[in-house]
Amino acid sequence: MKKENFNHLVGKTRGEVKTELGDGFNYFTNQIWTYEIGKTWIGKRIILSVTFKDGKVSSVEVHKTFRKC
Repeated sequence: MKKENFNHLVGKTRGEVKTELGDGFNYFTNQIWTYEIGKTWIGKRIILSVTFKDGKVSSVEVHKTFRKC
């Protein structure tokens, strides 16, 4: 998965992101929400990090790690 696949989230509110991606294990008022969006063939987790500023998404990052969200 690429970051470009999630750039449409920039500018959306917390409610819109929650409707599109679900609750996950995110606390509603946190500034950073994370979602596990997949795994690689060797077991690395693909993590989507959504950062909020003033109640709207300001940035989206995708990274791979063996750690949990």
